[in-house]
Amino acid sequence: MLRALFRAVRLAERPAFRAVFLPFRAVFRTALLDARPPFRAAFLDARLLFRAALLDARLLFRAALLEARLLFRAALLDARLLFRAALFDARLLFRAAFLDARLLFRAVRRPFLAVLRAERLAVLADFRADLRANLLPLLLPEDSLSDESPKSNEREDPGLDELLSEGSGSIQPEPDQPISI
Repeated sequence: MLRALFRAVRLAERPAFRAVFLPFRAVFRTALLDARPPFRAAFLDARLLFRAALLDARLLFRAALLEARLLFRAALLDARLLFRAALFDARLLFRAAFLDARLLFRAVRRPFLAVLRAERLAVLADFRADLRANLLPLLLPEDSLSDESPKSNEREDPGLDELLSEGSGSIQPEPDQPISI
């Protein structure tokens, strides 16, 4: 309710309030128009000063940046040279250590390989002797001195048929037979 009353009073008093400020509005506008040229001149002067200061700051920044780049390049070059020297030293040390380890490994491996070879030769000799002793009677039938052809199919030993199988023909043709492909 109080709000509605205040609004009604304000609406009723608005034309009188405007009438009081109307002459001041014209004075303010003329003062604003009079202050505009000096403000613009001051702004142009300040803009020129700001541009000069900005240009100086840019030049100083560029010089500092160039100096920093040169220092960084020099430091990077020094670091690269130091890294290369350290890498070269490390490569030489690694090669020497690798050669030492290789020689040591070979020295340790030689007796082991010698024992391994001796064992292999002993086992191989025993294997060959056992093979000759056990397989030779199977390969040579007891009636090998008989008149029968070695290609006959009339063998009496069934174990020999499993070990040796005869083919349907010979690998080499007979000298008087033509070669057929």
